[in-house]
Amino acid sequence: MASSPTPVVNAAAAPAVGNPTKNGEFMGITILLLDELDSVIHGFIPANRANHYRSSLRTGSIVRLDRFDVARVGHTYKITEHQYVIRFIPSTRVVEVQTDAPVIKMDKFMVRRYEQLQVLANTSLELPDVVGEIKSVQGSDLKNQTARSRVVVRLLIEPNMTVFMSLWDEAASAFRGLLKAGDKSQSVMLVTTVNPKLFGGNLYLNSTQGTRFFFDTSISEIAEFVSSIGATPPQDYTCVDTLERVKKKELVSIGDLNTFISNSNEQTQEADFLCKAQIIGVIQENGWFFVSCTGCHKNWKNVGRHWTAADVQLLT
Repeated sequence: MASSPTPVVNAAAAPAVGNPTKNGEFMGITILLLDELDSVIHGFIPANRANHYRSSLRTGSIVRLDRFDVARVGHTYKITEHQYVIRFIPSTRVVEVQTDAPVIKMDKFMVRRYEQLQVLANTSLELPDVVGEIKSVQGSDLKNQTARSRVVVRLLIEPNMTVFMSLWDEAASAFRGLLKAGDKSQSVMLVTTVNPKLFGGNLYLNSTQGTRFFFDTSISEIAEFVSSIGATPPQDYTCVDTLERVKKKELVSIGDLNTFISNSNEQTQEADFLCKAQIIGVIQENGWFFVSCTGCHKNWKNVGRHWTAADVQLLT
């Protein structure tokens, strides 16, 4: 780690791109910082300083950072191409620039093309951004903005090249809100911080905590994409709400489910399953296992008549 006595930077705070966790524990806040030279670097605020700095870093505010550490970025889950990260320490000061503030762009993206996404798939090296045209949307209860179940978006990212993007949790809820608000003629969007995966030879993009959606046609990456696929009029996309299409409920076996999935020709074929199972035995030689706490996901240990995980105790 390298540090200088009083490093200073003027920057615009971009939206927080994630709250990393480890074994269920909150580790801190990751943010993007842009300067007047159009450079972007990501910053990290550790958990024990998060509440102290959270209110000082509003999205779009111009701030002056003073007294921080600089370290090399890790080799996984990179959100910028910069080699370093700004780390907030107890002496770090954040002051909003009220007068004579430098002109700083509010956004900068790390867009990757199809071939690049294929190379990145399953590597966990980057969480890139992608631009594409929505061709269809499928999910359960699409009209309910509070629902957080998976939404599948079929996205055209190059001429004659589509991928499937799975939106989860907050991203799924936010996208449902966009659908509810809805002008579906705005079909070209830029999606940030996705995790590319290859499954069965097909490329899938999974949302993360930092996933955001942009539709502004003045964004250069969106304008370039529209130009690359031809200046065709925006087209409405189809939305398939699986909740509305449920006709009946039936009891099936795991073998039946396997046959259903294996024989499906549609990559977006989806059904809702409620699975009930009874543990009849644990074969220890087949793998490692442990009993975990549902709150912190740590390994529970039997101490006398107590099960304990960190500061959590359960009397047996």
